[in-house]
Amino acid sequence: MQTFYGIWVDHAHAFIVKTNKLADMEIDEMKSAVEPHHQGGLHGDERLSMSDQRSHDENRKHQMKAFAKELIKRVEHGDEIVIFGPGTAKHEVKHEFEKNKSVAAKLKGVETTDKLAEHELKAFVKEYFKLPRD
Repeated sequence: MQTFYGIWVDHAHAFIVKTNKLADMEIDEMKSAVEPHHQGGLHGDERLSMSDQRSHDENRKHQMKAFAKELIKRVEHGDEIVIFGPGTAKHEVKHEFEKNKSVAAKLKGVETTDKLAEHELKAFVKEYFKLPRD
């Protein structure tokens, strides 16, 4: 039986929705180790130097790459995958998926959504893959 995955993702965590044509559904949350983004400063008047900012950005990039690779491990046995979410994290994850031959062809789309409640996550994935509704 075909397995479908929807991954709602931001830089803090991901919700992985697993389903099939019978619309049996499971949702798992995966926390991210990606550091919060510092734009121009830390606390109040503290400022990051250009080299500190570059170092911070480089660390975030590596952390996001590791996060995406862990997501790939969790969904690589699925048949079709959609990535969705509110910000840029979905595009960073998509980039890692496209570099991995085992999942690149399974990636069916990347969609923009707001933060969604559990029932909205399920509804989005069902609608995206045209699965039966409850």
